Amino acid sequence: MSATRPEDEPGRSGYRARHEMRASGSRLRPMLIAGGVLVMVYALVGAVTGGDVNLVGVPVFLVAVLVLHDGVFLPVVLGVGALVRRFVSERWRSAVRAAAVVSLAVSVVATPLVLGFGRSADNSSILPRAYGWGLILILIVIWGVSLGIRKGLERRRRRNVG
Repeated sequence: MSATRPEDEPGRSGYRARHEMRASGSRLRPMLIAGGVLVMVYALVGAVTGGDVNLVGVPVFLVAVLVLHDGVFLPVVLGVGALVRRFVSERWRSAVRAAAVVSLAVSVVATPLVLGFGRSADNSSILPRAYGWGLILILIVIWGVSLGIRKGLERRRRRNVG
C-alpha cells in the first residue's frame, strides 16, 4: 500500500463505509422524491378544487418567491459562505456556517414583526412586544450555542486524545 494513495481510493480506511453509505442513500432518494411528488400533487389538487383559492394570485406569489429565492437569498448564502471560507479557520467553519444559516432563517421570519407590519394604532394588543430586542436576544443565543457546542467538542477531543 502506497503512503501517497488518496483517502477515497479503495483499500484505504473508511473507503468501504463511505461508499456503502452512498449506496444506501441512493436507495432512499427515490422514495423521498416519490413522497415529495405525492405531497405536491395533493396540494395542487386541493388548490384547484378548493373554491376559495385565487388561481391567479397563487401562481404569481409562487413565481415571486422563486425569483426572490434565486435572485436574493441564494446569492447572499453563497456570498456569506465564500466569506466564511476565506476568513474563518477551518475548525470553526461548520459552527459559523450553521449559526449563519439559522440566523438568516430566523431573521427572515422575524423581519415583518420587527418592522411592525400589521401594527395598528387603535389596537395595542396587535404586535405588543419589542420584537427587535427579541430578535437580537435570539441571535445571541444562536451564536452562543453554536460556538459553545464547537468549543465543547474541541475540549472533549483534546481530553480524549491527551
